Amino acid sequence: MSATNFYLDKGFTPSNRITLINGLDTIAVWTPTTSTRVVLTEMSLSANYGGTIAFYFGNLAGTRFAEFLVGASSTITPAIGAVESTMYDRVIFAKVGTSGTDGWRVNLTGFELQ
Repeated sequence: MSATNFYLDKGFTPSNRITLINGLDTIAVWTPTTSTRVVLTEMSLSANYGGTIAFYFGNLAGTRFAEFLVGASSTITPAIGAVESTMYDRVIFAKVGTSGTDGWRVNLTGFELQ
């Protein structure tokens, strides 16, 4: 059973977040509603210029849960299974190492659990 089907069977409603990153920046890509925690079940990343992108729960002080090196003009869809935050109200941030206009498109799918 896929992670998505597991949470659907438990009655949770899936959510999708699409974010465009247009410069060297650290940007919130998923801000959960109050008193929930996020479970990511699918991820798709597109890079216009290529480079690295890292994802963090809550802050940039040692909470990185994924990092990818993506080639220019490419899209990747890593098989992540499920990545679940263990704390409530933790924003997911993305930090890119190379970017420019229309540099990155981040598409996240998952669930918010209470």
